[in-house]
Amino acid sequence: MNPEILVGDARDLRSLWGARQAPSSIVTSPPYADMMDYGVTGQIGHGQTRDDYLSDVASVLTACYEISKDDATLWLVVGAVRRNGRLIDLPGDIARVAADGGWVLREEVTWDKAKALPWAKRGELRDVVERALLFSKTDAYRFDTTVIRSPEPQSIWWQRYPERYAPNGTLPTNVWTIPIPTQGAWTGLRTHYCPFPPELSYRLVALTSDVGDTILDPFAGIGSIPAMAAELGRVGVGIELSAEFAALAPQASESARGFLSSLDVADGRRELYRRVILDLRLLKYTRILAKRLRDKGFDLRWAFVRKSKRRPRGTWDVAAADIDLAAGGDEASRTHLLVTAHQLARVRPLSKFGIDSTFQAISPDAPPVGCYWYPDGRFWRAPARRLPQNVIPAVGAWFQPEAATLDDTPYP
Repeated sequence: MNPEILVGDARDLRSLWGARQAPSSIVTSPPYADMMDYGVTGQIGHGQTRDDYLSDVASVLTACYEISKDDATLWLVVGAVRRNGRLIDLPGDIARVAADGGWVLREEVTWDKAKALPWAKRGELRDVVERALLFSKTDAYRFDTTVIRSPEPQSIWWQRYPERYAPNGTLPTNVWTIPIPTQGAWTGLRTHYCPFPPELSYRLVALTSDVGDTILDPFAGIGSIPAMAAELGRVGVGIELSAEFAALAPQASESARGFLSSLDVADGRRELYRRVILDLRLLKYTRILAKRLRDKGFDLRWAFVRKSKRRPRGTWDVAAADIDLAAGGDEASRTHLLVTAHQLARVRPLSKFGIDSTFQAISPDAPPVGCYWYPDGRFWRAPARRLPQNVIPAVGAWFQPEAATLDDTPYP
């Protein structure tokens, strides 16, 4: 898809929008009061009083509310401004006019830009943050954090305690460190005072929209948001008063494509991380279960766990597993073993693993070869040529998660 940039005044949004599909998400950054002169007659902000500025912004946000879908969201990226030594809470002012137009504030993100103009007056710190405010029209709105979760473990303990780590990755906090592009980095010339970095555009668009949705930016600038939306399979539409800025939209598209190509690698790591965390969680779950059963006096020789393709039954379950329990004794003792295993699975610590498990008691033949073991808080691979006599603990080579493809591998 190609982004569409309409050259016009955002205050004329209703007439400019016409019969286009209602937007599912509005992502924008209004002019920062009268801080910048964009060199366009009739611009919002520069040359206006505070009241006139807020009135015009309010009219745009109200129009966005009226033309958007019932489950639509609104992202506003705004920073505070200073006047005569006084700090003006512009994000708060704009949040209030958005609320007056029907929008409900849902989330606030602090965006650490890492860079800023290098000067500050006496009594001031160099300001490197802005706020990204998320609003919605109703309680039913899309907010899918899966797309921005980090596939990089944030602690050295992820192997020892895999049950503490979400398989889909670490959820980012509400402080995002995303450096802004250096002026001139895209074209060799100044293009816009406040271009969105591609990663920020990606997060704002992907979090609150789906493929095929229409995304609107009524203050589009060079079109960073419509460009990212289009590259993500959305319908990206922007409105920009400056024809000069609108003409730079192809550069925004090129930047979005470059960012998404690098994201393909991260997506692969995210899937690998998910598989490994689930596999390690299954291993530890089975190890703890086996130890508890042995502590209760059962003649458990070994336990074998495999992933199940069935859908987990619990709301918070992350995986389903089928576990074979190889034990000595008569039929009555094996039946008692299964009853006890089900009881243990329903209480802590096993109930906290998010594993929907089924159990089967089998005869204690030799366990499968070439399997991964979890004997003592570390992960080992049992040699295929010879299994250890004592299954728990076992001896083998270090398990290397980053090199493993584990989906179809059986685990004792």
